[in-house]
Amino acid sequence: MNIIEPSVDFVYPDEEDTGPDNEYREASRHFLRLLNLQCDFVLSSSSQTVATWAVAYAVGLAVCEGVSISDRAAKLGISAQALSKQIEEFRLSAGLPKSTYCYKQK
Repeated sequence: MNIIEPSVDFVYPDEEDTGPDNEYREASRHFLRLLNLQCDFVLSSSSQTVATWAVAYAVGLAVCEGVSISDRAAKLGISAQALSKQIEEFRLSAGLPKSTYCYKQK
């Protein structure tokens, strides 16, 4: 019985020597992590619509422009505090700074 041995050792992507810091690779990993967190947050929520809007406000997506958290909450049939709580929960789990849509504490 002949055993065929690989002529090249396989290197897992995480083990690659990328040389100096690769900013693009780090940004890619950051946003892939953010997408995974977003997907998990929405899919595990009891209200996926509310969770989707919470993520949009936490990230600061353009789709939120011109609609306050209070107005969006009213359209969703929940309180502004409930939506704000979801926004803050996702923001903290993702390690994001407050977006321009989040209320500023005085």
